[in-house]
Amino acid sequence: MIGPSLMTKIRNDLDRWETTILWMYLDSEGYVTVGCGTMLPDTASAKTIKFFHEKTLLPATVTEIEAAWKKLHLGANTQKAAAPKKKFSALHYKNETDLRITIRTSSTLRDSHVEADYRQLKQIYPNFDLFPENAKLALFDMVYNLGPGKGKTRHHRSTGLRHYNLLNAAINKEDWESAATHCARRGIPIERNRMTAALFRSCVMKRVVNPAIVMYA
Repeated sequence: MIGPSLMTKIRNDLDRWETTILWMYLDSEGYVTVGCGTMLPDTASAKTIKFFHEKTLLPATVTEIEAAWKKLHLGANTQKAAAPKKKFSALHYKNETDLRITIRTSSTLRDSHVEADYRQLKQIYPNFDLFPENAKLALFDMVYNLGPGKGKTRHHRSTGLRHYNLLNAAINKEDWESAATHCARRGIPIERNRMTAALFRSCVMKRVVNPAIVMYA
């Protein structure tokens, strides 16, 4: 269960790093995305969302939503293959369609994403619910950004958060200093990586020696 205090911190963290976009766009990997970094992997996922026409404020039909998704998806391979400085920003796609979502819809999508991530985090880390709150916050930020991914198979390497083998080994041993060392991600601001590392390091137990007793802070 995600407590109210932690959920507030997760929301604040994501609102800081994940810009809310009210139209469909292609992210840096070419995935159709909307809102606070919510990926729409196919037309079926897009059609579950309430879009409306910016010009008329009328609700969009499922046919219109599907057409908008397919139009954007045509450029997916080009966006993914482009050099970092050549990739299109979300603003580039604003006029590709006049379909929009509301801020409330974006917030609902974000919260649903977080709840789904929580279930995945408990699978990856059996003791997740017992972790310090700052470790949980760091992991929620990472899984939201990376996706949980899939485990390694005979023919394919692991993906998403599951691909971070050294990090995951450290976390499952609750070695927070090592986790801080191995949590860096590519393609995000340096400040975001630093914040994640600092959250893990804040969980490190500091041994304080007193002449009379030995305690841990």
